[in-house]
Amino acid sequence: NGGLSTVWNSAYNIISQTSSLMKMINENESPELNQKLGEAYYMRGMMYFYLCRVFGRPYYQEPEKNLGLPIVNGMPEDMDNLDLPDRSSVKDTYEQVLSDLKKAEEMMTINKGAAYASKEAAQAMLSRVYLYMSGTYENPNREYAQLAVDYADKVINSGNYSLLQIG
Repeated sequence: NGGLSTVWNSAYNIISQTSSLMKMINENESPELNQKLGEAYYMRGMMYFYLCRVFGRPYYQEPEKNLGLPIVNGMPEDMDNLDLPDRSSVKDTYEQVLSDLKKAEEMMTINKGAAYASKEAAQAMLSRVYLYMSGTYENPNREYAQLAVDYADKVINSGNYSLLQIG
């Protein structure tokens, strides 16, 4: 399971680094710093989402009961007496994902091109998260399905991106 260990360790390295950055920079010092904070929130939310999809059960399968991820937002101050959290529920993990991505959407106002996180990238990721939360064909969650559509529409209607034309 070396590959899974690498995924876990790499993702938590990103989570730790982005969380530390969030503690170092104050909000609203400048649009450029807000952009960097937004990018950090985006990366942390994306990592929690990807990890939960690999190591947790699908959201529609009793998210309150099934194990998600340990929510570790930053390095502990006392490294000699680590008290690491247990795994949270899938529901709590998704709540962290949504919180981070909504904060990212709010903070990012500078579009630096497709190679960087942007407001629309956060909206696209929010659409995807809500899609994964929307259930199955036999048992849909219409509220989450509609939010998936709404966030996808925000990206499409922003004018900054377009769908590929096939054919």
